[in-house]
Parts: sequence; C-alpha cells; structure tokens
Amino acid sequence: MRISPRIEYKEPVILEMDGFAVETKAIDLSLFGLKVEKDSIDNIKKDIDLVTTLQLSNKVSLRGTIKRENKNEIVIGFKEDPEVIAETVGSFLTKKIFETGYCPYCRNKLDHFVETCPRCGMYLNFSKKEIVKIMQDLKLGTFISKLVEGEKDYAKLCVEEDIEMVGTDEKMRNVFNLIRKYAATDYPVLILGETGTGKELTAKAIHERSNRADKPFVVVNCAAIPADLLEAELFGYEKGAFTGADRRKIGRIEYANGGTLFLDEIGDMPYGLQAKLLRFLNDLTFERLGGNKTIKVDVRIISATNVDLEQAVKEGKFRNDLYYRLSTLMIKLPPLRERGEDKVVLAKYFLKKYSRELGKNIIDFSDDALELIRNYTWPGNIRELINVIRRACVLTDKEYIDVNDLNIKVENIEASELKEGILDLNKHIENLEKELIRKAFVIAHGNITKMAALLKVSRPKVYKLIEKYGIGKIETSK
Repeated sequence: MRISPRIEYKEPVILEMDGFAVETKAIDLSLFGLKVEKDSIDNIKKDIDLVTTLQLSNKVSLRGTIKRENKNEIVIGFKEDPEVIAETVGSFLTKKIFETGYCPYCRNKLDHFVETCPRCGMYLNFSKKEIVKIMQDLKLGTFISKLVEGEKDYAKLCVEEDIEMVGTDEKMRNVFNLIRKYAATDYPVLILGETGTGKELTAKAIHERSNRADKPFVVVNCAAIPADLLEAELFGYEKGAFTGADRRKIGRIEYANGGTLFLDEIGDMPYGLQAKLLRFLNDLTFERLGGNKTIKVDVRIISATNVDLEQAVKEGKFRNDLYYRLSTLMIKLPPLRERGEDKVVLAKYFLKKYSRELGKNIIDFSDDALELIRNYTWPGNIRELINVIRRACVLTDKEYIDVNDLNIKVENIEASELKEGILDLNKHIENLEKELIRKAFVIAHGNITKMAALLKVSRPKVYKLIEKYGIGKIETSK
C-alpha cells in the first residue's frame, strides 16, 4: 500500500516557473504532490522549482519541484512545511476520504469519521501536522534512519557488508536483534523460513558476528546431495572405505573445525543419518567412513529448513531428540509478503545495486511499478524479487522501471493469491461473522436478547457463535 493515499483530482491547476505561468489539468493528488498532464507544457526541466495554484477547499498556492516526467504526465513534489500541507492538502484528502466512505488503503467501509481504519490500522486524519511530518519523514527515509540510529549491527547488516539483509519491518528488526544475541554464543541455532527468505544469509550473519568469524563457514545442502553420498560428504572417508574410495577424503565437518557448519534443508536429511548426526552433536566426535580413529572437532552447528519439523516429528520423518538438540536457539524468518514496506525498501536496494553493476543510470521505479511491488505476494520471496529486479535492470533502457519492465504477469499474481487463500470465501465469511458478533457483544454489553435483535438471528444462534469464537462472558437477560 502507498504511504500516502492518492485520490483522483482532475481539476485545472496553474504552474508558475522560470518567470512564466501555464495552465494544465491535474490527474491525481497526494500529501506528497500531484500528477499533471504534460500536453500544454514545453521544455520542462527536472528538479526545477515552481509554485502550483490549485482549488482545494479554497484556492491555495504551494511550492514544489518537478520530480519526474513521463510521456504524458509530470510528477510534482510539494516542498511546504508539514503544517501548511496539513492545513491544505491534508484537510482536503481527509474530507474526500470520508465522503467516499471507504479506507483508501484496504477499501474497508467507513460509516463515520475515525482517526484510524478499524481493519488495516492506517491513519486517516491527515489534517494534523504531526502525522504529515511522520509521513514526510518516512517518504524521505529520515524516519527509517531514526529507527536504526545507533544500531550498529543493523547498519552493518544493511550497508557495510552488502549481504542483502535489508529491512525496516518490525519482524526483521527482531531477526537482526536475535542475530546479534545468538552470535555471542556457541549454541546450535535453527533457522525456519520459506524458500527464498534468506536463511543462509542469516546463518552467515551470525557466523560473521561471532568469535569464529576468522574461521571457516562451511555450507552443506542436505537436499542437494544424494542420500547415499551425504554421510561421506559430512564425515569424510578413508581410502578403501567403499568402491571408488581411492584416497582419504576430509568431510565438511572436519573442514569446518574452529568455525561454523551450516546444515541447510536439514528437514530433508535421511532418517538413518539423523542418528549419526545426533551422536556427533553429543560430544563433537566422529569417525570417518571406513576408519576407526575418533576425531574431535570444535564446530558450531547452525541448521535451516522450510519444513515444519514439529509436524515431521509427529509423522516419524524427523527424530524428536535431534530436533530439540538443533533448536536450542531459533529464528523464524518472515515471508516477504508479511514484511510491509520492506518490499519497496528491498526493491530499491536491489535496483541501486544492479543498476550500478550494469553501469546504467536507472533512477527509480514508476508509481505503478511500486504499487505492483507492494501488492504482489512474492511467493518466491526475496529470491524471486532479486530475479525480477535484476532482469528488469538488464532489459530496460529507461531511467524509471515500469510495470512492463517488471514482467509480473497477472496470472502469476492470481495464482499466488489462490495459494495464499486470499480468495477463500469461507475464511472471509468467518472473519466477518466473528467481527459482527464481537461488535454486537460490545454494543449489547453481552445481553443475548439484544445481540440476537442486532444480528437478526435467534438466541441459540448467538450462543453458538459466542462459543465458536470465544467472545467474552455471557450475560443472559432476566
């Protein structure tokens, strides 16, 4: 969703710049600026200062600058103080929102004036300068800077090491905090998350902040190595251990001595091999295949999986004792679809990175492209986002990446929505039913008779709904 709501505003406006004035027609309006038609404007220059006169509740003149021009339109950014924007554009937007009767962010129906939307929680009263100031800061990035000011680990993760762990969402800030804390210990860490959420990057971040940072970080993908070879890959083997073993081979565990062994996709490890791994974890000793010499190593174990290990334990596919040994410390990485504005933050980060790598001057995304990035559910998570942005940077010859450059097909969006159950009618009906019974309970103070009258259902039905959704305590009428 957008930081500021944008409303359709097809009114004439006057632009004064470079000593002349021109009238054109506006397209839409937000707290940050407006779009206008380009037809009547010649020789436009980016970043030129101007004054825009437009009719809101009354006629107002606002200072601004040309931010961007496309083929048929110009984007103007306002340069006024928050107090001025709140009194003019903010008040106008607030009035229009409640005239339409719908939240501009989630389209929830609004029956009366409220400061925040009851469904999505977004602020809806933009006539307050404090709110405008926060939103302007967020748009400019200073709010994000304030959030992370003094958090050296976060800044290091995001900028100095260039390891693509970028984010401002609260869930990711919790992840960064856990990385910092877990790095100070040698206990095993289990990282959970969907494919493409950055599990290996998280493991590497823990290693690089630990006292083992100057030692090896060895990765073993348990799903990519055939089951009959995984044991030899982990523990190594002696010459003659099996057919084809013509020399001694050091295993990944031994290579990782002093450092960190990252077992990726641990949920796909064969059940029989899990017992041997557990024995190794008990005292960090093992024997190579075909050998009888006990080898002791000093290795920290970090593992990761996209499998529900608790369910795998119940189904007998994963050892219960190994699960508890590996999950002493745990990090759960949120999918990209749950990271709010991080989708845009990450997209801009990768745009800058790949634009620089390709030697191109790609400035930003178009507004429509940003809206698509926000609304797409990204079933492939960060990995999919990286591929989309990298491809767009390679193919575009423009300064602004648009929707066509992103090449996210509508059918792909629909498929991801179906996968996430966004169109699940029963789910939406249940959510609505729960919300209505909750509101009726509050209005009627728990009186069943009054609730039945409000909801237009029978008293037994009310009892069933209260029990189903666990709504408050029942106060029966006398």
